[in-house]
Amino acid sequence: VWAVGTGGTVLQWNGKVWSPQASRSTSFLFSVWGTDARNVWAVGQGGTILRWNGKVWTPQNSGTANFLYGIWGTDAENIWAVGQGGTIVKWDGKVWTPQNSGTANFLYGIWGSSANNIWAVGGAGTILHWNGAAWVAQNPDSATNFYAVWGSDAGHVWAGGQYGTIVTWDGAAWIAQVSGTTGGFFAVRGTARNNVWAVGQAGTIQHWD
Repeated sequence: VWAVGTGGTVLQWNGKVWSPQASRSTSFLFSVWGTDARNVWAVGQGGTILRWNGKVWTPQNSGTANFLYGIWGTDAENIWAVGQGGTIVKWDGKVWTPQNSGTANFLYGIWGSSANNIWAVGGAGTILHWNGAAWVAQNPDSATNFYAVWGSDAGHVWAGGQYGTIVTWDGAAWIAQVSGTTGGFFAVRGTARNNVWAVGQAGTIQHWD
């Protein structure tokens, strides 16, 4: 398990203890994702992208100076990172290439069920869908900032954000849900469509049953 944070901090859990790693970076790192123990990426401040190959962390050329807040992929040759000013960059196994998001709003979270079905969320109610060919803007039932997105499958996806906002994708439309709180959500994760957790501001933890 990996955790990342301020000043290039990278910690690794080996099943017993957390140990600091040499990231070779002093940038604030916002997100980490990997396919296996030898392919892990961390993204952050100033377009920083670091890659773990099983032995060392190595800086990569992201092609942008914009902050990157989220990263997700399907395998070691299909990875997307999102961030400041609508930035989206894609890794094809060799290089990071910019993609046209169609928005200037900040993007904070990204998740997908396949390489042709990906969601990115961000400021001012932004939700984008990647259909394998282009990023297409969606129309959620909210204009607040979204910080996190996760799904159990292609027909069950949740996005969380400011003021306790949670919207869910049912396969046809985004629908607002009652979260029971006004605290902002910064992460959403689960194990199934009836077991989802949203966490955030002021110790907020909400569970979807």
